[in-house]
Amino acid sequence: MKNSSWLIKTLVQFTGLVLFFALWQVLSGFYNHVIIPSPMEVVRSIIGQASSGELCEHGRQSIVRGLTGFGFALSIGTPLGLLIGLNPVAASLFRPVVVVFQVTPLISWLLLAMIWIGFSRVPVFIVFVTTLPLIVINVFQGVHSIDRQLLQMASVFKINKDRIIREIYLPQVAPYLMAGIANALGTTWKAVAMSEFLSVQTGIGASMAVARINLETADLFAWTITLIVLGMLTDRLLAYLTRRKLSHWM
Repeated sequence: MKNSSWLIKTLVQFTGLVLFFALWQVLSGFYNHVIIPSPMEVVRSIIGQASSGELCEHGRQSIVRGLTGFGFALSIGTPLGLLIGLNPVAASLFRPVVVVFQVTPLISWLLLAMIWIGFSRVPVFIVFVTTLPLIVINVFQGVHSIDRQLLQMASVFKINKDRIIREIYLPQVAPYLMAGIANALGTTWKAVAMSEFLSVQTGIGASMAVARINLETADLFAWTITLIVLGMLTDRLLAYLTRRKLSHWM
């Protein structure tokens, strides 16, 4: 039964992809290739980028920038979310700041970053400020979801703090943290591409800017597909780690 449902799901997904590419091919026949390139033109563009080394080099630059900004956000956002969730004074102090980070338009951060820190550091900074609120808010919500009766029971039975953290806090907070990480990783690749588009000369976003200027729409599609693949790979990797390594906390 399980194999049958997996096969049906796979067939449905495959059929959806076939229909998508068929529609794409049909539309490309009605429009100039500058407007909508055909799937084969995009495939040739991807092959050309890979063989020339552009795909590897620009992809590497974007991955390093994206993961650096995300790493800073995760390492700061996790303890900050815990602090806000556990300490009312910290909540009063830091929650408004987190909200400001969350609601400030991305274009404002981009322009300010160009003035404050120079163009080369902009992508890392933009990823950091756009993903930090996602981590903080999810961890904070995880702390607030903890069953207070469990904490009271732990206090009555004088359970030590390490065990409380391991057996009460971590199982409650972990699903929220992983949801925040998943959202943040999805945002990472969009943020890094947009910031590279406007601020630097290397990376996937910068390559998209060059493709736009030269009206190389097939290249633009190819770089977009690269970003989508990056997002899907990190999402699958996170799902694997969650399932294999963190299942005892979830």
